[in-house]
Formats: sequence, structure tokens, C-alpha cells
Amino acid sequence: MQAGIGRGITAVALACVLAGCGQDAPEVDGPVAGAPQAQFYTPAPESVPGARASVIRVEPLSGPQAVPGARNYLALYRSVDARGATVAVSGTLAVPEGTPPPGGWPLISWAPGTSGIADVCAPSRSEGSSPSRDDQARWIAAGYAVARTDYQGLGTPGEHGYLIGETEQRAVADLAVAARAIDASVGSRWVAMGHSQGGHAALFAASASGGWAPDTPLLGAVALAPVSHLGQQVRMAKWTVSNPLGKVGAGDLAVYVPLLVRGAQTVTAVDPGRFLTERAVSLLPIADSECSAGLRDRGKWGGLSTKDVFSRDGDLSALLGVLDDNDPSGLSFTTPVLVLQGRDDLTVLPASTDAMVSDQQKNGQDVDYRKFDETDHSEIVAASFADALAWVDARFGIRR
Repeated sequence: MQAGIGRGITAVALACVLAGCGQDAPEVDGPVAGAPQAQFYTPAPESVPGARASVIRVEPLSGPQAVPGARNYLALYRSVDARGATVAVSGTLAVPEGTPPPGGWPLISWAPGTSGIADVCAPSRSEGSSPSRDDQARWIAAGYAVARTDYQGLGTPGEHGYLIGETEQRAVADLAVAARAIDASVGSRWVAMGHSQGGHAALFAASASGGWAPDTPLLGAVALAPVSHLGQQVRMAKWTVSNPLGKVGAGDLAVYVPLLVRGAQTVTAVDPGRFLTERAVSLLPIADSECSAGLRDRGKWGGLSTKDVFSRDGDLSALLGVLDDNDPSGLSFTTPVLVLQGRDDLTVLPASTDAMVSDQQKNGQDVDYRKFDETDHSEIVAASFADALAWVDARFGIRR
């Protein structure tokens, strides 16, 4: 059985995902009261061309998204999508009040966790996506500026390349550069940080940002419960369709299938009709308008079994090719990496992260791996803060 799944994660561990064990991921709803108006996110087409990492427009940010103890900004900046086109990307920046240290405030460019692919799910427009306002406030209190991207096509025109590592890292790195134009007190040195989907993005930043943003020194990357081995999980789910384990529910994985399909379609031709059931294909458009909480509804993707999702004789090769190409296990890093994982995480399984880090370390990569007892997927951000702060302080040479 395992030969058909791939190495790295046991079938038992994957069965937990398929059975719906992991229900502790943040649930992201639609726009919050007082969130920025939708028109901010749609620039005039003639304003988009320009140098990547440059700013299109910026305005003060207030209300529920503003981080206490900071100057808060909502910005549109230029980045590049999967097809090489310059696009507008939204994001936020929180800068500590007071006098910055020599060289400017050290910067965390934070990649958010999964919220969905619909524009209303952009972290700057919704609640529930990590990092929360409180998470950001801890870093502000510690003397760090915090930039948070919405990624390409999430909030802004275009398609969101969900878990496409190269476009994720572009969004993270370009906002790190743009932050200095938004607020001159922000320094040029930065650390990439992210949770879940964002942990995946942080790892790709550690691999590619040195070449993408060479004049803005990346000092390290912190990946909290980073997504990996999705190709294996999808293979396992497909395997269950024609085997006894096919009776278990698809659980969390089913919720992510429409996001994975839409993400893959931003880089190559993927016909979902070749591997999804008619019912699953009919439900795909839900992901274009609803956030993760809506997808989890038992009457939508959250209620589907494996056999409801994948057709028996379907051809998954196009989707699997994208997932395998974007697995972070084989990345080479140009900067030190810290990986933080909760032992009770039922969304990004510890076995998955164990296998990913093992592969990276075997390949000689500089990865510091720390696990936390009695900590689930959503709890890891707060539970690991002291470790993350000490590690990031060391990158910047900060002594407390």
C-alpha cells in the first residue's frame, strides 16, 4: 500500500487527515465590519504597470484590522503572478510607534495561513487568518515592524496561486521591499515568517528571495506548521476510492481540494473533470465566492467522502505534477530556517513536517526544528512566540 502513496508519511497518519481528524485550522469568514472598502483593491488598469515591489497606493488603516501600538497602513504594491505579469497585490504594514533603532525597524514579512481564494477572504478584509491582530501586536511590542501580504489575486484582480511557492515568495519579498517606501522608518533587513500556507511561503522565500530581492537582505525564515506532502495526501485519497479505506470521509483534505485545483490552474492546464466526480466539479465554484468556513459546511465540501470527491479511474497527473513541484521538502535554502510544529496538530500533521525537515536536513540545509507538546494547528503561533522571538532576535543581533 505505501509504495503507492509515496515515502515520508505513514498511511495511518494520512488516514487521520482523510477521516476528518483535523478540525483545528482557523476558520475564515467574509468581510468584517469596518474592513477596507472593496474599491481600494481594484486599481485603474493603467496604474498597474511599473517596477515590481513599488507602491501603487497606500492609506491609513484603522478599525478591527489595525494593530494596537502601531502606525497601520493598507497598501497596494506591485508583484508578479505565475505567468510573469505585473499585478497589484494588497497587504498591510504595522510599524511601532516611537523612534526606530539605527538602520530602521527590523521587519517581519508575514505570509498568512489559508483563508480561501475568493477576494472577500483576503486577510486584510476578513477575520480568522493567521497572524491575528494579537499575534502581530506581540511583534510590535518587541520592536518589529510587521508586513502582511494578501498574496496575488486574493482581494485584488486576478487568480490566487494557492500553494504555488514561487508566487507566494514573490508576494512576501516584494512587500518587504515596498515597506520602506510605505514608511521610511522601516529598515531594509527582514525575516520571512508564515503559518500553514504561510509557512509554505516562508520556506520558498528562504529558497528564492535572495535572488528575487537581492538589495533587501533576508536574514532567515520562520515556518510554523508549514504545508508539505500534499501530493502524497491526494494520492492516498485517490487510493481509498478503490480500496476499503475509501469508506472514510475526506475530511480536511476535501475542503482543500477546490483550493488546490484553482491554485494549480494558475500555472498549468488542469481539467478537474478528468479526476473529480460530477458532484465535486459542480461544487468547485463555491470556492470562488466563499472562504474556508463556508467550504467546511457539511452541505458543501466539508460533508464529502473520498468517493464523493475523486472519480474511480480519474487521471490526477496534471494536479499531482503541480503539487509535487511545489513541495518544500527538496528546497535548498540561502538563509537559516526555523520550523515550528505542534505535536497535536491534526491539520498539518507532525509526521508530514518530520518527513519534510528530515529530507531538508539530509540535503545539508540549515534547518532548526522544534516541536511543542499539547499544541494544535491554530495554537502554534502563540505557543512558539518566545522561541521565534529569540531566534529572530539572533538573526538581527538584538540582545534583550
